[in-house]
Amino acid sequence: MWPDIKLISDYFSRPDFLIFTGITLLFTSLLAGSYPAFYISHFQPTQILKGKLKFGGTNYFTRILLTMQFAISLIAIVCSFAFIENAKFQREFDLGFNKTDLVFTYLNNRSEYETYRNVLLENPEIISIAGSQHHINSNYFNDPIKHDEKEIEVDILNVDHDYIETVGLTLLEGRNFKKDSESDRKESVIVSEELVRKLGMKDALGKEIIWMDTVKYYVVGVIKDIYNNGLWNEMQPVMLRYGAAEVVNHILVKAPADKVVATNKFMEAKWKELFPNRTYNGRFMDEEIVEANTVNNNIVTMFTFLGVVALLLSATGLFTLVSLNIIKKMKEIGVRKVLGASVSNISRVVNKEFVIILLIASVLGSLAGAWMSEMLMSSIWDYYQKATLATMVISACILFFTSFLSIGYKIYKAATLNPAHVLRDE
Repeated sequence: MWPDIKLISDYFSRPDFLIFTGITLLFTSLLAGSYPAFYISHFQPTQILKGKLKFGGTNYFTRILLTMQFAISLIAIVCSFAFIENAKFQREFDLGFNKTDLVFTYLNNRSEYETYRNVLLENPEIISIAGSQHHINSNYFNDPIKHDEKEIEVDILNVDHDYIETVGLTLLEGRNFKKDSESDRKESVIVSEELVRKLGMKDALGKEIIWMDTVKYYVVGVIKDIYNNGLWNEMQPVMLRYGAAEVVNHILVKAPADKVVATNKFMEAKWKELFPNRTYNGRFMDEEIVEANTVNNNIVTMFTFLGVVALLLSATGLFTLVSLNIIKKMKEIGVRKVLGASVSNISRVVNKEFVIILLIASVLGSLAGAWMSEMLMSSIWDYYQKATLATMVISACILFFTSFLSIGYKIYKAATLNPAHVLRDE
């Protein structure tokens, strides 16, 4: 499930593990069986033989245990659905750039860029090609900048004039860099919305920004926020500079989303022709989302497994307690049948206690599941979708459906029994 974690399952070569497992099994078995064993050992033989001993039903201890079982089951179910919703939320999250139709790789200089670019233009599927020193999700540098009396840390990227269009950044105000403009290289910058907010600019265009205490830049454009760290960490303000013409460390290739994989293979083939002694290292822009989706899916798998196991155990416990409760109320059910009680009326008598248990477990499990899923998500990402009310309701419905599925036949059989079989001993 986790490609970066290499685990070897070889339990039988570790006697300490087998001993621990055996002790755990023995301990839990004795602990679970001690209560009924001591309870039964207090029975008086004379009362049993005279038929005066009453047993069956539930007490506060068994009710609490059953409630806890169902609550734990629901926690796992809620977490599973929460991470499924979060995966959808993160796949559709707007990162501020095109994440499905771009491939990029690394170069050393402008000469390599021009040579490689001319070869790639042979492919009619390629929409555009751009070169850049820095690139989103690849590299940049962080420095403080000033405006008026405010100073903040920003992520700075040196890019080319065609970077914004190729990467799919949204220009909200102003203009792009002018091709081969030396004045833009020396004094123009394009900033993100977050930078404008943090510096408190009301009208950003034309405003002065000071870098390294001496270098003055003027804002010529404002772009939509870029999540330069993906969804893992908090979004930072971004400043784009028009990079030096000779410094190109990335080549960015835009192609239709359904042709991106084929374009990457084409790029690799041409790379091997031009640079046979260097390894091709093409990357897709959606790698961050793919990684986030992998994390979500793996956690869903784990919680689904735990949820199914816990739910089966809970359903088994409920079936046992319902069976004991029916035994305890057999005469009451027989009398009610004689007096004309309907199947629904008898089902309500048998189910009332367990419906209350399920309702309490639903509330506790839903809230605990929402809290746990948020705790896990917040430890992984800064941007995620919390468990919604719909998630908790659907999870609770699954809990109720599974519960009634496990005891439905038992209750129906008790509700439709012939009262003569119960009362004739009297």
